[in-house]
Amino acid sequence: MRLPIDCVQRIGRNVTQTEFLPSIEDELTRAADRLSQAGVSDPRREALSLWAALAGVSLAGAWTQRRDTIGVADATRFRRAVDRRCAGEPLPYAVKSASFRFLELTVDSRVLIPRPETEGLVDLALEWARRHPRSRCLSGLEIGVGSGCIILSLATEGEFARLVGTDVSAEALDLANGNLNTVSPDTPVELCRGSFFDGVAVAASFDLVISNPPYVTETEFRSLEASVRDHEPHVALVSPDDGMFHIREICRGAAEVLRAHGLLLLEIDERRGVPAHEVAVEAGFDHVEILQDLFGRDRYLRASKGAVV
Repeated sequence: MRLPIDCVQRIGRNVTQTEFLPSIEDELTRAADRLSQAGVSDPRREALSLWAALAGVSLAGAWTQRRDTIGVADATRFRRAVDRRCAGEPLPYAVKSASFRFLELTVDSRVLIPRPETEGLVDLALEWARRHPRSRCLSGLEIGVGSGCIILSLATEGEFARLVGTDVSAEALDLANGNLNTVSPDTPVELCRGSFFDGVAVAASFDLVISNPPYVTETEFRSLEASVRDHEPHVALVSPDDGMFHIREICRGAAEVLRAHGLLLLEIDERRGVPAHEVAVEAGFDHVEILQDLFGRDRYLRASKGAVV
């Protein structure tokens, strides 16, 4: 029995399409070649990391899947991410996603990429909140929410009654609100636009003030890695004059809005532990500590009026 010619042609086309569907490994190999030509270090691992982030799997999971075929839409999305990475964008911007503690957050050039040091800041806040006698009734304020990584981690992992976040950037708030809608925590979270304490500076209304503020000088900014300097937002990195402007303003404002025995937590530059301590004391805090990160560097300011509860 002979099949009609058009049937043979259709069958032939289907077989050809199936035969030539690329595998994930094919795409990874091509991506690694392009990344290598662009000067990206460890291009094979970088390619695998890009695919894993887009697929929502671990590196091991991505490697296990490598012999699977890849559809046109996924291949296109992956190639675009490779293009962005070859152009110098940091990996989280290239895939528009970053992991922070237990969260997967949307990120792009409107906000800083969340970093491990900031996870330590959240640890300090959660540790304090869990042992507080008013746990489950606490209120917190974040200055400069960016992607929302801090406030959303507190909302999902902590036992706060209310959390408020401010940011001077309307673009950053738009992104943070998108992450808030995606995470959808049980704890009420309010995000509002304002510089420092604008709109929320009500005397003695918060138990916690927390922030990862800008803390590098303009000169230091120019010496940062190109991937940071050329892509991450200048406004979220640079503090005027000596790099201490934002820390001074937050310390002064926090002294007004914190309840008795309330806590101020700031991420700071490792080179400015001593001046940060002095600024907090000048603002009226009588219990001030500079704490180290996992690498032993001065990284966090912890301050309160009266002993920390």
